[in-house]
Amino acid sequence: MIMGEYSQADLEALRQAWPQPAPPSPDAHAAARDALLRRAMAAAPPRAGRVRLPRTGRRAVTIGMLAAVISAIALVLDPAEVEAPRSIMPGMGVPAANAQAVLGRAAEVAGDRAFTAPRPDQWVYIETRVRGVGKAARGEVQTPRTPLETSVDRAWTRADGKEVALFEDGKLVRSPTGGGMPPVDYATVAALPTDPDALLAWMYANMGGLQDSEEDRHNWAYLLLGSLLAQNLVPPVQEAAVYGAMAKIPGVTVTPDAVDVDGRPAVAVARVEDGWVSHELLLDRSTYTYLGERAIASADYTAPEPGTHLEEGQKMINMGPSYTIKKGTIMTLAVRLNIGVTDRPGVRP
Repeated sequence: MIMGEYSQADLEALRQAWPQPAPPSPDAHAAARDALLRRAMAAAPPRAGRVRLPRTGRRAVTIGMLAAVISAIALVLDPAEVEAPRSIMPGMGVPAANAQAVLGRAAEVAGDRAFTAPRPDQWVYIETRVRGVGKAARGEVQTPRTPLETSVDRAWTRADGKEVALFEDGKLVRSPTGGGMPPVDYATVAALPTDPDALLAWMYANMGGLQDSEEDRHNWAYLLLGSLLAQNLVPPVQEAAVYGAMAKIPGVTVTPDAVDVDGRPAVAVARVEDGWVSHELLLDRSTYTYLGERAIASADYTAPEPGTHLEEGQKMINMGPSYTIKKGTIMTLAVRLNIGVTDRPGVRP
């Protein structure tokens, strides 16, 4: 473990990202100590190449390392969440405590990125590859081994929001943007609140009828904030606000399993919808650059037969066929391939 890889400034930024936790409990200390010792033993070089310290020296080094790790864990972890390491935050030798840690770091890095705003008459180009199992047929069982369908979406949107352009049957078609939620033009996005609380309040206030319950309200806010990143060239201050707003939504977690996006290791921040589909925001583990989104089945799910059903005290009408999706099935994996600014539609940056 090399604590020096994580600067004091980074630790201070993490400390300010959420309220101070209570002092670690004895169980938390014990868990941290055991986790550290296991990691230290696993990472130790062969004995032939080691410099042997006197017994008192070895004890002093071990106590010093434990003190540093426990202090760091007390800074970034809720004591109740301390456990054996699973997902490791980039540059840190301690487990990723929660989504607030990852999103807080992403917000900090996003706010420092160099950026040149497009002119109102320029076009923002976004190219995205989308893979997934596709629409299920009646009685179909989709699994992690089901072949994925692949498509590539290419779109140009005028920075002032007046037009959008894309190819249809080999022909470039231009049309009015028509508004929508979340906004899909630079001018509107650049005018959004830069304070995370204000941005989240704006999102809640503008999602229309997508608020049948408190859970729906939180889930749609999370999904719309992710779409805001996916569909736009977002200025650094607004991008930082998006991550900060996501961190305030209940139920947002860090996916413990590593995600590979075209050879780039990603950290996934996720929120589970309806108890079985995990919507993940994928960020580069080193640079925190937005990479894409993934929807993956976090539990088995079988759609009911067509008709009216009673679900949690409410009547639900299912118009589609019955099908089954097994845990681990990738329903959608959208990876950003390119983003940039051009002077006219149909031309890539």
